[in-house]
Amino acid sequence: MIRSFAALLLFLGTLGHSASAQEASITEWRKERDERVDQPRKAVVKEKEAVDSGLPRWSFGLNGGYAYRLFRAGRVTSHDQQEYIKDLKSGIAFGGDIAYFPWKHVGFGLRYEMYKASARLDSSQSEKVTIQHLSGALIHRSFLKNGKTAILTSLLLGYQPYENKSVVGAQPFTFSGKTMNWGISVGIEQPISPKFAVNLTGTAMMGAIYRLQRKTEFSTETLHLSKDDSVDLSRFSLTLGLRFM
Repeated sequence: MIRSFAALLLFLGTLGHSASAQEASITEWRKERDERVDQPRKAVVKEKEAVDSGLPRWSFGLNGGYAYRLFRAGRVTSHDQQEYIKDLKSGIAFGGDIAYFPWKHVGFGLRYEMYKASARLDSSQSEKVTIQHLSGALIHRSFLKNGKTAILTSLLLGYQPYENKSVVGAQPFTFSGKTMNWGISVGIEQPISPKFAVNLTGTAMMGAIYRLQRKTEFSTETLHLSKDDSVDLSRFSLTLGLRFM
């Protein structure tokens, strides 16, 4: 009798263990299935969050500010001449740029800037200078700890036309030329909304002209200049800008 009762208990224990194992197996299968169903949903959510928080690839900016030419003046013998050279070196710079960032930290762009300055020495001499530059840009972008304020460093290479409208006595002259230019700029940019940002940028440009065209009312002449007599277009500018994103 005792043996029969023990055998019955053993049989029932075996059935309970089998049912428990089957239930555990079903529970584990359900868990794996639930995880597999949830994984695509989580991936979609993460992908959507990445798109929503992504930086704009294209942007367009306008800027303007102060510029100062770095050429060396000849011998200055009077205070009036000193002021004349000072006015000729100091000018305004304004322009715009477009940038494209295929990656977070590296981008490409096009930049246009115009420099203007004028100087007058009594009524005997005056000059109005215009320097333009159109250049391609290789841009590196890094961010401060807040993740929003950006530091933009650009290497510039392009084309630079020059024009100087002068009057000596009663005789007007127009000097013009063109050359390649290169430069570097460093700026800080702060978003003020999802679509707008303000920036402050310092730019140094290098270039010199060795061939000028001189026009008068009666003739046009090409001047070939030595290194010492070349027109130095090097300058520095500090501009404030608004960027549209």
